[in-house]
Amino acid sequence: MSSNATEQRRALELALEKARYQAQRAERQYHTVDPDNRQVAGELEVRWNDALVRVGQLEADLAALADTQTVLTPEQRQHVLELGNDLSALWHHPHASPDLKKRILRTVLHEIVIDTDEAPREHVLHLHWQGGVHTQLRVPCNRTGHRRVRTDRTAIDLIRELSKVCRDAAIAATLNRLGYRTGGGQTWRVHSVQDTRHYYHLPNHRNDDIWLTIEQAATRLGVSHTVVKRLIRQQTLPATQVVASTPWIINRQDLDLPAVQSEVEAVRAGRQLRRTDPNQAEIPVETGVLEKV
Repeated sequence: MSSNATEQRRALELALEKARYQAQRAERQYHTVDPDNRQVAGELEVRWNDALVRVGQLEADLAALADTQTVLTPEQRQHVLELGNDLSALWHHPHASPDLKKRILRTVLHEIVIDTDEAPREHVLHLHWQGGVHTQLRVPCNRTGHRRVRTDRTAIDLIRELSKVCRDAAIAATLNRLGYRTGGGQTWRVHSVQDTRHYYHLPNHRNDDIWLTIEQAATRLGVSHTVVKRLIRQQTLPATQVVASTPWIINRQDLDLPAVQSEVEAVRAGRQLRRTDPNQAEIPVETGVLEKV
């Protein structure tokens, strides 16, 4: 039987012993109460029944644990002993899960004592093994203000820009959707966005009324968001976008630009201003030629 199974069985046995005691106590209380006091008797009967149900559940769990115990054959036992003699093969075995490796470490290691050397700046790990052997491992200390893992620069830029128009939960969802991970390789959460902002001293524009999304700009201008997109596309309305498929960010003051207001007034009047490509030369057309055509 494995150590985990033994610990689990012992815990169930202790819980069952306690549950049986509570059931016996509830039974004694029920039998000593005055039968005419129906309210108290009813409450004690419910407690007794609940205690009996708890005992039944623990007995079933203990029986199920006994059924799942595996007895090793002599061949399996010999194979386990061979793996124990070659810890490296066991550690690098393709079926060695992280949980198994943690169990191995808890089995072979007694304790780890950590010291710090100032010159050079290193953590000194003293590994005390169960057999009495001691080994030493040195790990360089992180420099003050530096991390061993770093966040992708684009992710940092996204947090800086998206905070102008998005809440932290929306920023985390956007980063995860785009496939970015934290410096530690984890998915983004609200607290990881906040930690990154704090570590890199990024501004938080949560309470600013300066930056707008396309929808908010359209509402302020009184036009559709399609018109705002066209103004951005033709570079009439300045806007920033860190990467594709993320929100466009617009400075509220840019809505008052004369070129933007002219376009908006034209749209409201039911017409669109004639656009000319500044890179395209104009071709003069003579009236007589048109008449001949």
